[in-house]
Amino acid sequence: MEHADLARWTPVRLDFSGAVPTVEWADLSEERFAEPFFEQTVTRWAAGPRARPVVRTGLDALRALDGEPSLEPAGMIFHLSRCGSTLVSRLLGTLPGVVVVAEPAPLNALLGLGPTRVDDARLAGLVRLVVRALGRCRHGDERQLVLKCTSWNVRRRAILAAAFPETPWVWVQRDPTRVLASLLAKPPGWLRLQTAPQQAAQRFGLDPAAVGAMTRPEFAARVLGSMLEGAATDPAGRLCVDYAELPAAVWQRVAPHFGIEVDAAAIDRMVAESRFYAKDPTPRAFTGDSPEQQAVSGAVRRAAQRFAEPGYRALSSHP
Repeated sequence: MEHADLARWTPVRLDFSGAVPTVEWADLSEERFAEPFFEQTVTRWAAGPRARPVVRTGLDALRALDGEPSLEPAGMIFHLSRCGSTLVSRLLGTLPGVVVVAEPAPLNALLGLGPTRVDDARLAGLVRLVVRALGRCRHGDERQLVLKCTSWNVRRRAILAAAFPETPWVWVQRDPTRVLASLLAKPPGWLRLQTAPQQAAQRFGLDPAAVGAMTRPEFAARVLGSMLEGAATDPAGRLCVDYAELPAAVWQRVAPHFGIEVDAAAIDRMVAESRFYAKDPTPRAFTGDSPEQQAVSGAVRRAAQRFAEPGYRALSSHP
């Protein structure tokens, strides 16, 4: 298949395991990113009637197709995890013309590369190519792109800023004790890195010699602290939003920060959408904490207060 035939296709995987990196392209030309996460849209497509075999190319295809009509991000969402960021992206996705790409695997693959694999300047260039490919205009009604990053991506915030220096961003956070309780009850993938100290050191800046001796709450709390540190180092273009401000902050603060216009009808749609659980759209009001977040042990509370609370409070003092 020629590169030109992939103009409206979407990169869904980047593989750096072989001698030559490869890009997997999927024909999502008739799909909308309607699910809470990019991967869920890809999974739905792969199981549906419009699925086609993926096409594998080298990285050169990203460069060859970069002239195709694409959107650059109007805004980026970074977050502490389990803090309402998916609600933010879901509500923005209800707005006409707004395309939300949430936690795309190709971006994670790039940002997970260590400095021995690629230098920062080249990495920023590849990130720009991939995000523009994800923001390809496939339907003709797209006007603005919002990129929601995975929680640990904030540690590579400088790369994304180099790729898109004019793009404003939002940092969404929550009381670290509540976040930590949720993470320990339903562990995310990055929590497994405690068994891989060198990877934990690369991704979160932790001392690899000390990682193995940490308790699980301490490791998770230190990771949260490192994310908060990452959010604090680059205030340019940043808007801080707390879980307690949601959902109203989405239309009152986030949309204007991204230059996205909202009217009364748009706000009504967002209010209606906010009544559903963001990660699994079933009727469930966006109020209160889940049972696992309500039951917080002393060890969890102490770890959160020691390693994450200072960073959280510092960022809370900024608008």
